[in-house]
Amino acid sequence: MQRGLDELRPQREDETEIRILLTSREQEVLRLIAGGFNNREIAGLTTTTEGTIKGYVSNILSKLGVRDRTRAVLKAVECRLL
Repeated sequence: MQRGLDELRPQREDETEIRILLTSREQEVLRLIAGGFNNREIAGLTTTTEGTIKGYVSNILSKLGVRDRTRAVLKAVECRLL
């Protein structure tokens, strides 16, 4: 019975290594997403096009394995990326 409970118990952070590699630009965009900026605002701040930012956001969501920006920020905090 104890073995079954151990399998259900979440692992501690030091037991699990989550490696997510983001480029420096993706990290910058993720920080700005966490700051509440939308794609147009991020594009203006980084002097890139809104379409390019959409591409970065898509890459970030894919790498983090999430469906939306809010979950991306939560996952980034959980993985200590922010």
